[in-house]
Order: sequence, then structure tokens, then C-alpha cells
Amino acid sequence: MKIISICVVVLLPLTACNSVVTDDAVTSRPSLSDVGSSGGHKGNARPKVKLSDSKLGQITGVDIEHLFALLGDKQVLLVDCRPSLYYRMGHIDGAINLPYRKYAAHSEKFVEQLDEGLAEQKVIVLYCQNYSCPDAYLFAKKVAEIGYSTSVYKGGWQEWKGSGL
Repeated sequence: MKIISICVVVLLPLTACNSVVTDDAVTSRPSLSDVGSSGGHKGNARPKVKLSDSKLGQITGVDIEHLFALLGDKQVLLVDCRPSLYYRMGHIDGAINLPYRKYAAHSEKFVEQLDEGLAEQKVIVLYCQNYSCPDAYLFAKKVAEIGYSTSVYKGGWQEWKGSGL
């Protein structure tokens, strides 16, 4: 039993998110500056909804305070991009789990859920494990390629849990 526990402790961090980011992903990454009350989605302003197939969606950043406000107003479709095991171990209340690693196999289901959120006039916010986890950004990049605008909460589960929320 002790060996299994040790294996879980060692392997769990290795499976949290895609730890390998290609140079292309880093160099092509747009700036995801944190957005708070001073910018971003003010009042009733929302990111652009699904665009024509020939246009890319936008990727913006959202900070913890703004995310908390969106959750309080029920104006957000919050997407946990981590593997399902991590989601089951703990996630931000109200988040749905759409693991980035399963995007290719389940893209139609994912798009349906994004469309439902947009139909309810919700801001789509993606998050992962922490600042160094690329899964939320990579997911955002995939859906931007098909015309969806999203925001990325870069602090992820680690910052949220650490803040005591």
C-alpha cells in the first residue's frame, strides 16, 4: 500500500498538464495580461461570440477578482481543462471539465457546451492547474481557431485554492 501511495505522489504531478510546450506555442502565444475591474469585460460587454469560420476568436486573460465577480453574477461558463482525475480531486465550484488532452476525440461535445454557454450570454473562462500549466491556453488556442473567443484564468486551481475561495 505504501508503494502505491508513493507512486501516486510521484506520478500525479507529471500528469497534471502538458508539461512540454513547443517553441511555436510559446512564441505564437498572445499576451494574456490579467484583466480586472480596470479592463476586459466591463459591465455588459462580452467577448465576441462565435465568428465566421474565416476569423479567429480572441484570447484574453482574467484575474482572480474578476473571475470571482463573474461567478457571483453567474455570467461565466467556467471550464477546467485539467485531466478528469484532477477535476474529481477538486475544482472551482460551477466549473465543467473539458480536458485539453481529450479535445481531439471530443471536440463536437466541447463545441456544443461552448455554444450553450454563449447562448446563455456567458463569458467562457478556461483554467488549468497553475501559471506554468499550458492546457487552458492550448485549449483556448484550439477553439480560437474555429472562431470562439475565450478568457484564460492563468492562476488556475492552485491560485484559487490558495486564496481560500
